Amino acid sequence: MSNTHFDVIVFDFDGTLVQSAGAKRQAFFDVFPADLAPAVATVLDRDPDGPRQRVIPEMIIEAARIGLPAQTIVADAMIGAYGAAAAAAVDAAPEMPGASNLLKRLSGAVPLYVFSITPHEQLTLLLARRAWLSLFTGIYGYPHNKVQTITNLLTHHGVRPSRLLVVGDGENDAVAAARNGCQFHRISKPEDLLALPGTELHQHA
Repeated sequence: MSNTHFDVIVFDFDGTLVQSAGAKRQAFFDVFPADLAPAVATVLDRDPDGPRQRVIPEMIIEAARIGLPAQTIVADAMIGAYGAAAAAAVDAAPEMPGASNLLKRLSGAVPLYVFSITPHEQLTLLLARRAWLSLFTGIYGYPHNKVQTITNLLTHHGVRPSRLLVVGDGENDAVAAARNGCQFHRISKPEDLLALPGTELHQHA
């Protein structure tokens, strides 16, 4: 069992536990026709953490706005194609160094949660394939809102915000922590995962 200064820890998934953020971004370009790439890039730059259900329709609108051939692109079909491409990319992506050992150690000491813009059912399947499902007390994929998820967990566990740690690589993770007054640990590079504050997990196992 590991010592921790936190009563609850909430992890993002892509780019935090798995090295898949870049692959999921590339999947948008892979499923859209190549000549629509400027519209895809514009929307991703504007809304890098947006769920596919929001950004794909915006990509089609943006393509039409700048005069690209988007008349035959159907949002629902593109969302489905992207879902399949993204799932394959995430399955193939390696975990962050030490992620499995980190989760196993922490799960014996503190309730762990994962929240993600990945659809809930797909997120559950991805966790199961990595044998991580049993390590989490709860899972919150899309359409769960990250800010509200943290609010609900604070209430559910009856803990002070300073006792809940959010771990993530995106601005939506930082916002979810900040709006609830919680601690935030940003993942900017793979080794950041093994440097969580308030734990005794500063070494590889």
